[in-house]
Amino acid sequence: MPQPLVYVVILNWNLKEDTAECVESVLQSRYESCRVLVVDNGSSDGSPEYLARFIPHIELLVNPSNLGFAAGNNIGIRHALDRHADHIFVLNNDTTVDPDMLGQLVACAQGDKHIGIVAPKILYYQQNRIWRLGDRIHAWLPVPLSVGRNHIDKGQFSEPLDVDYVTLCGALVKSIVLKSVGLLDERFFFTYEDADFCQRTRAAGYRILCEPRARMWHKVSLSALKDRARVAYIKSKSRAIFYRRYPHGPHRWLTAAYLWSSTAGTAVATALRGETARAKLTLRGLYDGYREELEVS
Repeated sequence: MPQPLVYVVILNWNLKEDTAECVESVLQSRYESCRVLVVDNGSSDGSPEYLARFIPHIELLVNPSNLGFAAGNNIGIRHALDRHADHIFVLNNDTTVDPDMLGQLVACAQGDKHIGIVAPKILYYQQNRIWRLGDRIHAWLPVPLSVGRNHIDKGQFSEPLDVDYVTLCGALVKSIVLKSVGLLDERFFFTYEDADFCQRTRAAGYRILCEPRARMWHKVSLSALKDRARVAYIKSKSRAIFYRRYPHGPHRWLTAAYLWSSTAGTAVATALRGETARAKLTLRGLYDGYREELEVS
């Protein structure tokens, strides 16, 4: 029986060397039925030419401008679906992956028709410390709880875990899920599009798992470091929209109170570090997120 076809979709924006390193790690995969697609999101650093020259045996799409994480990835996801991919692995370009990761994720996903998304254990780059496994919703808290975050990896997580959220920094999604619930919501320029997608996936009756035996490493938001003030605004606005759309905990007002208080605390701490513009935009993002009219996904 042939292996399911996996398309690895990697979005690049002005990180050509990191993207090349990421692609090279994927090409070392022991899973044979795999195609690599890089979507360049309007880079200005010569990324398309660089990648076409140094990694000519991959598929490459070039967007005319930076469409954001959701819209940029959707270009690649549609391309993969049109080529009858069974699974799509959405992967950040500031990462590297273990050669056995894809095979382990596919095996986990194939084990139950109700599994919709499977994510690996994500470690900090060149470290043995856990960056992300997944998050679980708590009945009484206004935000979900992260599982294992910042723990030293001692093999304590050795079996698949059911979770409510995983990050699309690296996650395997069944094509049937994308056809059922739709692609990433492009109203999120970046951040919280993955949480929104997980919400819709669970609402459709699919399970979300982390397979901690599958491993990858993350350099953590290199693209976001290019314009910290703008990133702060977008994150704050996206956070407000997401939690307005999906209130957590027993009371909507408690979620709102937590968002306003935690954002205010972040803004104060940022201002005290001398980043006044970033602090103001953090608060502005929250304000604009609460003013924006919500639409049904």
